[in-house]
Amino acid sequence: MSHPVEEQLLGYAIGALDDSEREQIEEGLKNDPWLRRELASVRERLKPLETSAVVFDPPPGLAERACQLVAMQAAAESARRARPSISALPAPVGWLSQTRWPDLVMAIGVGLAASLLLLPAVRSNRFSAQLAACQDNLRKVGFALQSYSQRHGGFFPLVPSQGRLAVAGIYAPMLLRGGFLTESQTVVCPGSGLNDAARFRVPSLDELEKAAQDDLPRLLCAMGGSYGYCLGHLRNGVYEGTRNRQRPCFALVSDAPSPDRPGHQSRNHGGRGQNVLFEDGHVSFLTCSKPCNLFDDIFVNDNGLVAAGLHEDDAVIGPSDASPLVSLKVGR
Repeated sequence: MSHPVEEQLLGYAIGALDDSEREQIEEGLKNDPWLRRELASVRERLKPLETSAVVFDPPPGLAERACQLVAMQAAAESARRARPSISALPAPVGWLSQTRWPDLVMAIGVGLAASLLLLPAVRSNRFSAQLAACQDNLRKVGFALQSYSQRHGGFFPLVPSQGRLAVAGIYAPMLLRGGFLTESQTVVCPGSGLNDAARFRVPSLDELEKAAQDDLPRLLCAMGGSYGYCLGHLRNGVYEGTRNRQRPCFALVSDAPSPDRPGHQSRNHGGRGQNVLFEDGHVSFLTCSKPCNLFDDIFVNDNGLVAAGLHEDDAVIGPSDASPLVSLKVGR
């Protein structure tokens, strides 16, 4: 957070401000709705750190062994100063004499203990940072989708029911073409394999239309970036896109599901779960595919298929190359 207000709100959220600063923030929160929304956003971004925090206990006896090592090193240094200059003595057979082996073994033990303590913490911090960055990306996608719906009669981008571009990933080039998103990296999750791809770029709609048939499958798999998108639904046998109804439990975009994994769990974030953008704009990290304690699975429809929902509340998020699999008449 580089903005001073955001930094103060972060300090307030984690209880790091002194009394005068805290009182100043609380006074501002009473009178400023924008400030309250910003505080809510800061607290939302801190949630992954709370859920993924892990406390690691040091190995038994670590402090005692560390003190022993310091004492041995001090004794060795005193003995070295008491001996004649090394230049006046014959060179030893090896650079390690027998008297130094206990010190070496102890030093190696301390190093291993430190690595056991630090490496899990480093991995946990990296996971939390990637999770938060992914959620920021999804919020940007959510804002772009909200803007799109405002200009298109309350509907989000429609995945075609047939044709060469009838796949979930079409949402990304549509948002970029309309200027609702400005860069391809917004649809790349930092916790996905795609994050390592050099210079990833979402193909334009024109490129997709003109792509050779042999090259098209590769483009369709990649054009949605690291995320999956809602496949629409059926209404009275007619395929429709998703209308923006600001539903808090209707999943719109998420880390791309993996149909070959149990529960279609996303491979992003080490397979631990997926960030999900809901229709009302909030983002949550879920370790399962059924949010809000509902029976609706966000990765398959009520028939258990990766296809269009069977009704308007049957949310189905498909990976980039997933098709609605509908050959019926298309409605708005």
